Amino acid sequence: MEKLKLHKSEIILYFGVYVVYIGYQLWSLINSRHKILAIAQYEFPQGWTFLNSRKDDTNDEFYAFTEYIKQYWPWYIFHFTISTIIRRSNPRWQSIGFVVVTCIILSCTMKLISIALICSLVISYYLVAQKHSKVYVWLLSLLWMVVMIFMKSNKILRENMGYMEFHYVMVTLCWCILRGCSYGLQLAKCIANREPDIERKYSFVNFLGYSFYFPCFTLGPFMGYHRYTPSDEIACEKFTFKLFLWHIARVAFWWLVLEIAIHYVYVHYMALDIEAIKVLDTKFGLYAVGYFMGQFFFMHYIIVYGLGIAFAQYDGLRPPRKPRCIGLVHHYSDMWKYFDEGLYEFLFTHIYAELCSKNSSALRKILSTAATFSFVFLWHGHYWYVFVWSLLNFICLVLEKVLKTLTSSLWYNKVMRENCGLGEGGIQRFNAFLGSQIFIPAAFSNCYFISGLDVGHFLIHEAYLGGWWNYVTLSFCTYCFYQCCEIVQHNRHESNRK
Repeated sequence: MEKLKLHKSEIILYFGVYVVYIGYQLWSLINSRHKILAIAQYEFPQGWTFLNSRKDDTNDEFYAFTEYIKQYWPWYIFHFTISTIIRRSNPRWQSIGFVVVTCIILSCTMKLISIALICSLVISYYLVAQKHSKVYVWLLSLLWMVVMIFMKSNKILRENMGYMEFHYVMVTLCWCILRGCSYGLQLAKCIANREPDIERKYSFVNFLGYSFYFPCFTLGPFMGYHRYTPSDEIACEKFTFKLFLWHIARVAFWWLVLEIAIHYVYVHYMALDIEAIKVLDTKFGLYAVGYFMGQFFFMHYIIVYGLGIAFAQYDGLRPPRKPRCIGLVHHYSDMWKYFDEGLYEFLFTHIYAELCSKNSSALRKILSTAATFSFVFLWHGHYWYVFVWSLLNFICLVLEKVLKTLTSSLWYNKVMRENCGLGEGGIQRFNAFLGSQIFIPAAFSNCYFISGLDVGHFLIHEAYLGGWWNYVTLSFCTYCFYQCCEIVQHNRHESNRK
């Protein structure tokens, strides 16, 4: 990466605007909470007494996670105890231990129909994987995703299981589809490449241990089968008990931060009610909703994924890294790479890279990207808001790739220097401006995913049709944010080189 040709005062301006902008957004949201309480159609519960503020508990995902931990925290201790005993006595039994622990947990906490559904899905993938055919694995995945679409609308099934168990089962089945798919596709690839020691690596016991690994079973994150390595193959002692406690403490800290935040920032309720967004006095207040929707979403997954990652590392596995803060991501290709690293690896390895290569034509790469997002749409549940989110992400990623190809070409840089008279700094600024214009719709696409169609439509309408001065100021602030991220990325790259 070339050195950024920016003046020191310019850099100070960019970071100053970014910090002031975020500070103003946060103040706007905190200041609006009393207005929201006055017009809300939902009565906010009394929060923690010492905070003297009502609590926004309208986020279903965070509520489900909290209820899950309340119910299953003793089982995490159970898993930890059994895993530690096996590690110290006979690590070769680790996969069997994972299966036994999860089977005990399921039998004690879920109804028979829930257990039957989960086991049916898992076993079906193992049986199909023995055909060593990627086509069969994908057909089975498509079948299960269609089945889940009908299951979600089945009131009898929902009433039989109960609301919370139904939610846990649906989420678990989604993760199990990815795990089964990963195992089957990697096995087929290894057979085709005639790799050694396949029977041991892809044994039935290892498959079950991978599929029924409790800390990632329902909450995630997703680990590809290549990341599942029983403890007799790697040195588990590298991740000590003290380090495990430190990671759990970090999860607890961010959980505490989020719990305090939802006493003062009612962005979760705003995601459900456009009228609550309208109480904000300025357009920048509206953008605060979009930004902090993303930040709260990020904190939620830092907590949820962080828990599974801590246990997986302690157990000697190789989980993906925690999500990267969205406040430091300005390329949406990086958002996909670093927010959910496990899911990205699956999509890139088993879909995109299977359909095209680095030397493929631009059209083939675009079609491969479209196929990847088609899977994303189906796997997330076949909802219209997911479709809009997937479509906007697809369009923005294609535009980002076009822009990257253009700005790295010799012709473009020659025109910028000779015809436009721009130096290195001028070209970098102009490229940042173009990149920020692609980032704006990409960022707003997340509002569709987090809050649904109505709020997403409202926010993006206000951004683009809220007046020319509004869009100029939005573009300037986004440009400053983009430049800040470029500087941070450049410094990170330089540090890694050293």
